[in-house]
Amino acid sequence: STERRPGSKPLIDPPTGDVAMVFTDIQDSTRMWNEDAYAMRRALKEHNHILRKIMYDLHGYEVKTEGDAFMVAFPTIKEGILFCVQTQKALLKAKWSEEL
Repeated sequence: STERRPGSKPLIDPPTGDVAMVFTDIQDSTRMWNEDAYAMRRALKEHNHILRKIMYDLHGYEVKTEGDAFMVAFPTIKEGILFCVQTQKALLKAKWSEEL
């Protein structure tokens, strides 16, 4: 289901059976947080928006997040791989702060 509760992320049922797990992390994020926490907060908001849009479009289930890392389950390997490729392309096209 992709129904929304007010103020919450879409509700997507977790996949069952054999699933594809994807783990993400922002390279050099500790350094970037130390150099400019304000710019990093803005960048993280955009990063999370990009990942969640693609994740939900591909039926991904957000298992958990910690800091800038995501753990996502997909019902098929194909959807997991598509998520990785589409996310990399979207992140490369995004407008990031000059400070970072």
